[in-house]
Amino acid sequence: MKVCTYLIFLALIINSCTTPNSSDQQQLISEPIDGLWLGKLEIKTGKFLPFNFEILQDSVFFFNGQEKISSSLKKLSDSTFSIEMPVFNSRFFISQQESILKGEWINLDKGDDYRIPFKAAKNLQKSARFSSCANSTSKIGNVDGRWEVTFGDQEASQYKAIGVFNQMTNNLTGTFLTETGDYRFLQGNVTDDSIYLSCFDGSHAFLFEAAIDSNQLKGSFYSGTHFQQTWKAKRNQNFKLTHPDSITTIDKQFPISFSLADLDSNVVRFPSKRFSNKVLIIQIIGSWCPNCLDETAFFNTMYNSFHDQGLEVVSIAFEKPALFKDKVARVRKLKTHFNAKYPFLIGGSASKKEVERKLPFLQNVASFPTTIYIDKSGKVRKVYSGFYGPGTGSFHNDFSKETSTLIQQLLNENLVY
Repeated sequence: MKVCTYLIFLALIINSCTTPNSSDQQQLISEPIDGLWLGKLEIKTGKFLPFNFEILQDSVFFFNGQEKISSSLKKLSDSTFSIEMPVFNSRFFISQQESILKGEWINLDKGDDYRIPFKAAKNLQKSARFSSCANSTSKIGNVDGRWEVTFGDQEASQYKAIGVFNQMTNNLTGTFLTETGDYRFLQGNVTDDSIYLSCFDGSHAFLFEAAIDSNQLKGSFYSGTHFQQTWKAKRNQNFKLTHPDSITTIDKQFPISFSLADLDSNVVRFPSKRFSNKVLIIQIIGSWCPNCLDETAFFNTMYNSFHDQGLEVVSIAFEKPALFKDKVARVRKLKTHFNAKYPFLIGGSASKKEVERKLPFLQNVASFPTTIYIDKSGKVRKVYSGFYGPGTGSFHNDFSKETSTLIQQLLNENLVY
């Protein structure tokens, strides 16, 4: 595999920019911070994960293919800034030294010590992520289409996925779908013998590299600094995964019920008069979960469209902080981000086993999110594992149509006594 040549940056990366030293402060800013930037996280020595972003006054926009994430820039001094991600519990601390930004990204969901060195330089093209990977005079490989993917090299721990890639000349977008969700919006480039894809959304920091060998791919997947895995793929337009509504099941020896506190410590119960003769969708989510973010956006739209016809939605969140008040703060941030009108409840700690403990009628919980569709009589009609978000293209469109049809069907049913 050829090695991409990256843009030239300063050689040294500071360990922390929360307290710039005097020599840093002596370097005056020589150009406005506004503009398009190519950022890079050093996920291991000499290995960089690139992403595109734009700064406009006090706003920051992160790009992953069709995705645009809005955040805010806070000025700490003449040359130091912070960026807090809008939903996920992570932030940047950066300093500007002439035409360079450098500092670190801190993902607090993985601990105070989960810090990745960061640097950025001005870049005028949002599509130029792996900027020097493609030589315009060389033949470019073709990976457009659908692929059967295997992650992992040990059979016992391997799992399957569908790779969906959209290629325009040397620019590449797409994602991977698994049985428990998708890897969201990926963006990158193609050379004559390699592909490169990355994503940064405030939670995910993904990098995929692979060599092209005819109709096969083989390479490595990196998630931040903590995870690395091999992957391989072969073209297979007809490959399918286990359907998401056949993974998590209902244990019929337990009633379909819950009694949990909302964000204002009010107890919400099911069954109850509040949900009588209503169609209910229960989301099992975590505010730390990117697929849950996509699903919440989707069901917020469904709720606004169908609530007047009798649809109710309840989100039950399982969170990483130990204290109830800290769980509430995280979930409230998510709820506020979407201006969601339906209740969000605190289920417990961020564990699938905890979900089964608090909701014993569920068994084989495999993913966050998991969604339960309950009809007017209180009967579970479907349990759906994971979520195929907008980054999956036609898979998301099909899911949207099927779900809208199911909701309308359940609303149209008459309650039989």
